Amino acid sequence: MRYAKQEDKAEVVLRSMVHNGAQLDAVTYNSLMQGYSTLGQLKEVARLLKVMRSQGVMPSVVTYNSLMTCLCKNGRFKEAVEFFYSMAVNGQKPDVISYSVLLHGYAKEGSLIDMIDLCERMARDGVVPDLHCFNILISAYAKYGRMGVAMLFFEDMLKKGLNPNEFIYLTVISAFCKMGRMDDALEKFNEMIDRGVPLDTKNYMCMIEGYLNHGDSVKAEEFITKMKSRDIRHRPWKGN
Repeated sequence: MRYAKQEDKAEVVLRSMVHNGAQLDAVTYNSLMQGYSTLGQLKEVARLLKVMRSQGVMPSVVTYNSLMTCLCKNGRFKEAVEFFYSMAVNGQKPDVISYSVLLHGYAKEGSLIDMIDLCERMARDGVVPDLHCFNILISAYAKYGRMGVAMLFFEDMLKKGLNPNEFIYLTVISAFCKMGRMDDALEKFNEMIDRGVPLDTKNYMCMIEGYLNHGDSVKAEEFITKMKSRDIRHRPWKGN
């Protein structure tokens, strides 16, 4: 609510500036659009885009990203895809955020093939995926049990010099545990320790449940003992 009020105040200032003949640039419009996009207020984003164009200000990649994000939040992913592909026509090159918005949308729909096609386009455009993109890709393929592909993305992430965070590791470990691939899960668990990635109760409980669900109570008990001896506690994540 506080954020919404801040956006209202910002727009009052913007209207006053326009009324007084000030020439607003794309940065000014984009700042306000990003705020409305965060709130999922599609009508306001679309209205600002219309005002922006009427003032002769060309939409930038940030403008398109805000609009696509807002469309996705409102369940209008197909329109977001259309705007993505219209960017090049309007002289704008999609950036890593543009691609991550679409990857997330395809992931929610379970459109794994479309995700691969988008990755190929991303490579052709010379856009390097960031940790957020890899998180989306690995999580999507792990969700559907496609661990071979998920681990190819994991290895590609490492080759690009990106360090997997606790969320990515938990995603991979959890998927291996559900599939009964406990040796692979243990390998990634130990890799977390070797890389200095923080562990908390989620990681241990995932391993414990994995061993119990696949009939290895001895290993499960070992992890319970380790968790207690190391005083592992729940630690809120900062995001990925």
